[in-house]
Amino acid sequence: MGEQEQRATGRSLLQAVFWGFRYAVLLLAIGILILAVLYVAGMDWTGQMRTVYDYLCYAAVVLGAFLTGHRLKTRGWLGGIISAVVFGVFLLILAKIFGQAISFKLSFVKMIILVLLGLVGGILGVNL
Repeated sequence: MGEQEQRATGRSLLQAVFWGFRYAVLLLAIGILILAVLYVAGMDWTGQMRTVYDYLCYAAVVLGAFLTGHRLKTRGWLGGIISAVVFGVFLLILAKIFGQAISFKLSFVKMIILVLLGLVGGILGVNL
């Protein structure tokens, strides 16, 4: 593979990851907005708030990785993993900015889950 082909492949990988990341963040924002509206409307989420948020994050990663793999057409597994890692790091940075305590063990386990979901989403994105 020539140098120009490698540069083009790397550029398309980054573009696809950014494409999937945008939609993952958009899905997460829409989900949080819906939860906030439901909370204001009278539904009490205090007991299940963390669980619902985690599932929203997992769905966002699968969607982002799916779109990354679909846009790449090849190596969806790699694009999905990179997309999941970028999204996970983004969530950790946001948690730290907003003053949430970060547990290394819990963050590591969630990052492994995100990577596995990104892998599956990227593979599905290429094959569907």
